[in-house]
Amino acid sequence: MTTTNCSMRTPPASLTRCPACHAAWSSADSICVPVEGLADKMLGGLLKYRIQELAYRRCSNCGSLIAIDARRDPRLLQSIYEDLPASYWQGLNEQIGFHSVIERRLRERGVLRGELWDVGCGNGILLANFSEPWTKHGIEPGGQAVQEARRRGLRVEIGTAATLQLRDVADVVLLIDVVEHLPDPEVELRAIKEMLRPGGTIVVFTGTADAFTARLAGSRWYYLHCVGHVTVFGSQALRVLLRKIGFVGIRGFRVEHPGAVGLRRWLKRLFGNACRRVLRRPPAAMHYYRDHQLVLATKPRSHESS
Repeated sequence: MTTTNCSMRTPPASLTRCPACHAAWSSADSICVPVEGLADKMLGGLLKYRIQELAYRRCSNCGSLIAIDARRDPRLLQSIYEDLPASYWQGLNEQIGFHSVIERRLRERGVLRGELWDVGCGNGILLANFSEPWTKHGIEPGGQAVQEARRRGLRVEIGTAATLQLRDVADVVLLIDVVEHLPDPEVELRAIKEMLRPGGTIVVFTGTADAFTARLAGSRWYYLHCVGHVTVFGSQALRVLLRKIGFVGIRGFRVEHPGAVGLRRWLKRLFGNACRRVLRRPPAAMHYYRDHQLVLATKPRSHESS
């Protein structure tokens, strides 16, 4: 595994429990990604002066990777998302055809239509692709993204599930490429449970920190080069947290990211990085491959036990 140790870093004093699994905090190893050369537009403004590297520690209980640098401050992240320019949202959440993957999994659960809410919907491209039986709504903290989504004719509220505090409005809530952006995911997930009607479904799509390919990539895993990714769940941690909150009928699937590559191309990059290390050249970021998960869960009806 390609790992860059953060030997001088220690978790903030407030990090006493893992934000992913809520076990008492104990880290197994550390990974650091230098910010020099990263093209992520979130590095603009104040943030680039507060961090020199993206520093993560792995929870020894659940295998999740937790950011331990200035990005743990939810107020800082919130202010950054609110002020991101319109150009940041271009190309995000397009995920061509990914809505069909989600709809197929919903149909397998007998969920065919209803009030569909996309929390963290960005500029609304993914939401807009869902079929007509759905009544579509969005929630997004980024002001520029909300304006663009509304120009598409979508009903989008500015904020988060936690700030809006909606109750019993949704049959399905999507959390697609969002939960990894949350310093304390439990807060938003509990708010989403309140949004759902009894029997409603939450759909979460995110990276998998302890996937074999992610571990092999180490600090070169592209997922860790995204500045907003602060809580990267292990394969079981998300299901454990959903169960703790009170969801039932939890099922997880390994699903490829829409930007993932095939095995041949992934191995070519892996071999190329080995050659670069021999030549003492910086390795390239590793593509996505078999390192994402889709998790569905249900809010219990009154007669069901959580």
